[in-house]
Amino acid sequence: MKRILLLLLIPTLLVASGCASKKYAKKGDKYEQAGMWEQAAESYMRSLSSKRDNIDAIVGLKRTGQRTVDEKCLKVLKSYESDAIKETVYGYLDVLSFKNRASALGAELSISDRATDYFNEAKPKYIEQLYSDAQKLLDSEKFAQAETTLMEIESIEPGYANVQEMLKVSRCEPLYRQGKEYMTSGLNRKAYANFDRIIKDHAGYKDSKELKEESLQKAMITIKVDNFAVQAGTPELATRIQGAVVSQINSLNNPFIKIVDTENTQQIIDEQRRSVTVGSDVQIGKILGAKSILSASLVEYNLRYGKLEKVEKRGYLKEVTTTKNKETGAEEKLVSYKKVVYFTYNIKNTSLLSLKYQLTSIETGAVMVSDVVREYHEDEANYATFDGDDDKLVPGYWEHISKDSPKDFVSDNQAEVSELRKLLKAKKNVETVPQLTEKAISEIAKKTAQKINKYNPEQ
Repeated sequence: MKRILLLLLIPTLLVASGCASKKYAKKGDKYEQAGMWEQAAESYMRSLSSKRDNIDAIVGLKRTGQRTVDEKCLKVLKSYESDAIKETVYGYLDVLSFKNRASALGAELSISDRATDYFNEAKPKYIEQLYSDAQKLLDSEKFAQAETTLMEIESIEPGYANVQEMLKVSRCEPLYRQGKEYMTSGLNRKAYANFDRIIKDHAGYKDSKELKEESLQKAMITIKVDNFAVQAGTPELATRIQGAVVSQINSLNNPFIKIVDTENTQQIIDEQRRSVTVGSDVQIGKILGAKSILSASLVEYNLRYGKLEKVEKRGYLKEVTTTKNKETGAEEKLVSYKKVVYFTYNIKNTSLLSLKYQLTSIETGAVMVSDVVREYHEDEANYATFDGDDDKLVPGYWEHISKDSPKDFVSDNQAEVSELRKLLKAKKNVETVPQLTEKAISEIAKKTAQKINKYNPEQ
C-alpha cells in the first residue's frame, strides 16, 4: 500500500520541483537584468537544486556566477594590496566556496591566477600570525582565547605544526588545574569528573589517569553490609531483603559506591562481636576496609492470606419472546423473568513490610543516610459466576423460588445490570502473598539503593 502511494506521489513531486525550478530561474533572470550578479547566481543555484537539468538555470549560473567570482576576486586583490592579509585569506576562501557550490550544480567557474597567487602568499603569513598569537595566549594562560585562535588555524590549514597538541593543552589544562583544586578542597567527586572528561575526550593529559584513580579512591564510599536484624518477621525474610538491597546497590553503576566483599568474613565478625561491645560495627568495618556500615532492621511484617468468600445471590433470567398480535398483526415483545441463583466471590491478599536502615561513617560515626521504607501491596478479586447465559442474567431479589412474594423485585436497569456484567467478566485470580511480598522486597531494595545513590557528601 505504501509503495502504491509513493508511486502515485512521484508525478506530483516532479511537477512541484519543476515549478519551483522555473520560479527561481525567473527570479534569477530579473536579478541579472538589474546587474545584481550574486543574487542572480544564488537564485539560479536554488533553481538547479529543485531541478538539476534546467538548461536555462545552468546557463544563467555560468554567466552570472563567473561575474560574481570576478567581483569577489577583485576584492581579494584590493585587500592584498592594502596589506589586509586576513581579508585576503577569507575573501579568497569565500570565492572558493562559491566556485565549489556552482561546480556541484554543473557550472564550472574560474578563479583568476593572480587572486590565487595572492592567497597563497597571504595564507602562510596569516597562519603564522595566528600561531604566534595562540602561543602568547597559552603563555598568558588565556586558554579559552587560545582555543578559539587555534580552531581558526585548524579550519584554514588542518594539521598545521603542533596545533593539535596546543589545542589539547588549551582544553585540558583548565580542567586539570580545576581538578587539582577540587582535590585540595576535598571535592574528590568533582575532581574525578574533570579527570574522567580529560581522559575520555583527549586520551589523557599529564598524570590525569593517576589523579582520576586517586580522586576515585578518596571519594568512594565502601560499604560493609551488616546482617539485617529482625524486629518483626523472620530471619529468612530479612536475609532476602538484604540480598535484594545489595543487588540493587551493586547495579547502581555509581563509581563512588561499592559494597565490600564479605565472603568468608563472618567468622571475623563473630569473633569481633564477642570481644567488642560498643561500636562493634565500626570496628568490624575497619577490619574489612570499609568506610561505612549499612545496618538495617525489619520493623514491620504483616501478611494476610485472604480466604475466598462465597455469597449466594438471587436474580432473574430474562427471556424476551416475539409474538404477533391477533387483532392488529403487529409484532410484540414479551418479557418474562425466571428466578435463578448466581454467586459472588471475594478474596484479598496483602503484604506489608517496613525496613529501617542507616548508613554510618566509620571514620566519624556520623549518620550519612537513614530512612524507614514501608511497602504495602495488595491484590483483590471481586467476581460473579452463573450457571447459565450471563447475557440474560439481571439482578434482583426473590423470597421463594416457587411462588411470588411482595418482597420480590427485579432490578432490570442499565446501571445495576452493567455492574453485574462487570462482576461476571471480572478476573478470578489474585496475586499470591509470596508474589506480593516479592514486590514489596523489590521496592524496598530499589528505594534504599536510590537514596544511598543520591547521597553526595560534597553537596
